Amino acid sequence: MVSRDVPLLTADLVRRLERLIAPEITTGSLGLEPGAPTIAQFGATIATKARGGPPSNKVFCFSDADLGRLGDILAFYAADALEPTFHLTPVSFSRRVCAELASLGFAQHEFQQAILYGLPSTELTSPPPAITVEPVTDANLEEYVRTFADGFEWPAEWRESGMEGMRRRSASDGQRFLARYHGEAAAVATLRMRGGVANLGGGATVPRFRGRGCHRALVRHRLDVAYMLGSTLVIGSADFGSGSFRNQQRAGLRLAYIESGWRRANPR
Repeated sequence: MVSRDVPLLTADLVRRLERLIAPEITTGSLGLEPGAPTIAQFGATIATKARGGPPSNKVFCFSDADLGRLGDILAFYAADALEPTFHLTPVSFSRRVCAELASLGFAQHEFQQAILYGLPSTELTSPPPAITVEPVTDANLEEYVRTFADGFEWPAEWRESGMEGMRRRSASDGQRFLARYHGEAAAVATLRMRGGVANLGGGATVPRFRGRGCHRALVRHRLDVAYMLGSTLVIGSADFGSGSFRNQQRAGLRLAYIESGWRRANPR
């Protein structure tokens, strides 16, 4: 990856990245498809909720500007007896936001999700000889779904419902990739394009195949695809200091910021 033209990180760019990380507004409903997220907008804030499957009750882009909408945001979740997690960036965080959330019983419970950014690859690469990368089609969808669940080590209580949701929504998940190690399904990843920006997501490796280069090969492959699709910017996310984080850095992405997650231990 060529890094000389990577945009300077500014407050405006952080806000743009934050909005691109947040899900797009949809017209879906919880009643139409079990486990499918419902997404709503409150000012600049994006809130998503769902029952069953992976935890999806998340609030993005919340800041001082939407403090007056906090009651409506919480009511959006309370209508389904759900509790949200607020994902705050260094730009959106403030003393007022902290004080208001704390007064309602929220507290920071994590500070590890790193957002990275950079440019697409300009030098196409090939994976190591033992690894192949293929797009996900109807023919290998089941392998992809199971590898995804195994790679993220989904808990038994919602593993099957989460997998079924992935099968139903497979056509709307952007581009999906399956990596094989010596022919065995080993790792997965996704690439979503939005306004000329490529979002690297859904990257996970089955535990017994970790440390063999599958995740890194998927990062490089998606950067190649992003370049071929004419992407002007690439964003990714990972736990700070994790193997995924290091692989994205090795591929040229830079740390933009680290989110703080706020939630209630004892809902009111």
